[in-house]
Amino acid sequence: MLKLTTNTILFLGVVWIVASRILVPGANIQPDSPRYVTAGLNLYQHGILSAERYQEDEPPEPGLYAGGVLTAVEIATAAMLSKDTYRDLMCVAEVSVDEGCGRGLWSLKAIYFLEACIFHLCALFVGWRFFGRNMIAAWGVVAASMLFKDTYVYASSPLSEQGYLMLAGLFASAWIYAFDNAEKMFSWFISGLIAGLLVLVKPAWLLLPIGLALISFFALFAGKSPKRQTLTASASFCVAFVLALAPMLLRNWIVLDTFAMSEQSYLVSSLSHRLAFNLMSWKEWLIGWIYYVPVSGAQRLFGLDVLLPLGWGETSYYQFGRDTLDDLANDGRSVLEARNYLLSEYVFAMPLKFVAVTLLLFWRGIFVGHVLAMLAVPSAGLITVFARNGIWLRWMFLILPFMFMAGVNAALSVSLYRYNLALIIPYSIAMVWVMMTAINFMLSRFGQTGFLATAKTFLPAKR
Repeated sequence: MLKLTTNTILFLGVVWIVASRILVPGANIQPDSPRYVTAGLNLYQHGILSAERYQEDEPPEPGLYAGGVLTAVEIATAAMLSKDTYRDLMCVAEVSVDEGCGRGLWSLKAIYFLEACIFHLCALFVGWRFFGRNMIAAWGVVAASMLFKDTYVYASSPLSEQGYLMLAGLFASAWIYAFDNAEKMFSWFISGLIAGLLVLVKPAWLLLPIGLALISFFALFAGKSPKRQTLTASASFCVAFVLALAPMLLRNWIVLDTFAMSEQSYLVSSLSHRLAFNLMSWKEWLIGWIYYVPVSGAQRLFGLDVLLPLGWGETSYYQFGRDTLDDLANDGRSVLEARNYLLSEYVFAMPLKFVAVTLLLFWRGIFVGHVLAMLAVPSAGLITVFARNGIWLRWMFLILPFMFMAGVNAALSVSLYRYNLALIIPYSIAMVWVMMTAINFMLSRFGQTGFLATAKTFLPAKR
């Protein structure tokens, strides 16, 4: 009873902190926000999924929505729940982003608040499972996850990030549960279902089964798991993954006569932004490994002019990709021809540079949490190198899907931090493991008796 009371009080404390961070006045309307808001209002007002435009009295043509389907559902629900939020969202969709729209958004923030609470509850569950059902370590994981500003900083913006965080937490929970219950096909089915829902928030997750197929292939031929169990688990995952996407695929097939998840032009635009970075020099590539580390002091080392092409300003490769390469690819070409042009000229014609720049952008993208990542990324490296036996296997199983997706984001996009928010729970696990390992080391050296010996009993058992 005491444990239940303590855990309840702790979780209520988490809820209070999350509420104090999210349920506050003001909004931060991002350049991408009108696209999401337009889709949400069209769904609410007209029952049509389209980001083409929003007019209260005229429905748009149905469209292949470029990601964020569940985000559109969130925004439609928020508009339905509150007239004030609906009015704010209409301003965002119809007026300039700079007009000071969306200063309330209370019902949308309430949805984001619930999603954030679910995310931290998932962090608790994953930590509990990972550290052998030790609640102290599990609460340590929750505390570490709450140090990441990324868990709440996007809650003032109509974007997909809060829903993405929640689903990433649910996937991590189902995934670690499947690891502990590998013989239960239902656990793999749930993992696949949640992974499919992630595609409806971040379309790049459509490629996750490729990464998991590689893991399954290794498990089969390394002889680390029964072949029949591995095959049935993979089949259960894939069936659920497809089932999660089936309604959207059928909608697109029936309404739009196309069997696809999103507009091909969305991929062309994303590739244009990303492949422009392949034009960087090898000197810039080397500098990038320092520049993309938070608080690295690269400007003092190399000077601002050298770093500008690697950033986001007017002379950056990003701006060139967005404003020039995208137009060049689409000039006189169909969407399919534009995609093939980009792949031919900027991938197959320079494969070494493509791989090298992908690795660099992967490096940039994994620093989720910015300054906190200076602790999180080394912690992930330490647990990967020094963990042993069951902990190492459990860690690799947990981290690999998320690292694979970070690689996909680096290959197909500009690899922003927020594309890799799913790494927050694994990073929190790693930081707690490093802390526990350090404490265990100190106790083994100096704590054989007295207070330190008593403290040792609260640490997770080594496995």
